[in-house]
Amino acid sequence: MNKHTLLSCLGSTLLIAAPASQALEINADDWTLSFGGYINTHLVYANCDDNAPTVAGNALLCTGEDASAVSNGYSPASFQLSASTQRNGFDIRATVAIEPGTTDNAAFNGNGDGEAWRAFFTVGNDEVGTLTVGRAYGVYGIDVLVEDMSLASVGAPLAVKSPLNTSLGGAGYGYIFADRLSQITYDYKASNGVSTAIGLYQPLDLVSFGGNGYVGDTGSQEPGLHGKLRFDHQWGFVSTTFLRQSVDVANGNDYEALAVDLTAAISLGNTRLMASAFDATGVGYYGLFIDAADINGDARDTQGWFVQLSHQIGDTKLGINYGESSVELAPADTDTQLDTQAKLTLGVYHTLLPGLVLAGEYSELTADNHRSEEMENQAVSVGLALSF
Repeated sequence: MNKHTLLSCLGSTLLIAAPASQALEINADDWTLSFGGYINTHLVYANCDDNAPTVAGNALLCTGEDASAVSNGYSPASFQLSASTQRNGFDIRATVAIEPGTTDNAAFNGNGDGEAWRAFFTVGNDEVGTLTVGRAYGVYGIDVLVEDMSLASVGAPLAVKSPLNTSLGGAGYGYIFADRLSQITYDYKASNGVSTAIGLYQPLDLVSFGGNGYVGDTGSQEPGLHGKLRFDHQWGFVSTTFLRQSVDVANGNDYEALAVDLTAAISLGNTRLMASAFDATGVGYYGLFIDAADINGDARDTQGWFVQLSHQIGDTKLGINYGESSVELAPADTDTQLDTQAKLTLGVYHTLLPGLVLAGEYSELTADNHRSEEMENQAVSVGLALSF
């Protein structure tokens, strides 16, 4: 799998999580057409590990000489077109989103840009709930993702010497990235703050990116299942999400993949605290079903946790987060396989003009193998983002 295919799997984040700005709306008969987008670029400098041990499956930390990049942050360039109307008391909305990056190392766009798409519609109302149909972000892991402050910046750089269309943010450092899935999902929000979601999705194949993982078709004998239970209150929320999928491998090491997380956030005045944790079998640790099993198809068990504290002072937000993910050895793994990777990020995000944000971050990243050998990076980024 090449690097741009990887980013099609996990590389872009939510347009709705970008700093809000009023979308352009056009009314035509009883339809409302709207267009919005998000563009960002960051200068990233990474202090690479010049004496790194082998840590198979680390989240593409850099080695050798230090490096810099002028690239997308955690969110890519995003352009979203939607059309909405109401029919017989039901709200209907169709959305197409193009989510490419702005980064490439080759002239004439020779390396591609890891372009990704969403195309889906929703139908429903407050009384009966809403059905989402098409290719949209999945339910599992979505609440921790949209809380990550690095959506407005970089977080963990990804392959900084040959940057991809996004960075990793906090994915792989305490939570698993919520991917785009072809799905049919029903959700309902009750008046008491409780909301639920349950749906079926097209199963994902196993892929590997440097982690000595199994690569192959998972069989698609039955759809995957995902769901969420959430309670919103006046100070924040608490939620749990899950994902389950049957995985069939060529040598008969079939298994049931399962991931569950728990996320909570609370706001006290201008201060917000968020914490999340996950436990998974055969799902992966930074992208769904990436290096989720060893070379023979035996599932890897993974766990992680992520905490974040932020404070708003006028037009400026200050934040700090820390997360780590751990990977247990599967039968075919050696002790050079990734054991734990961790990230600490300090960030400042200042709104210069409505929709225009200046962001700066400093991150420390480490990855240990099962020999207790460690590689480490430090990264600094400064960039601008515009939502419209």
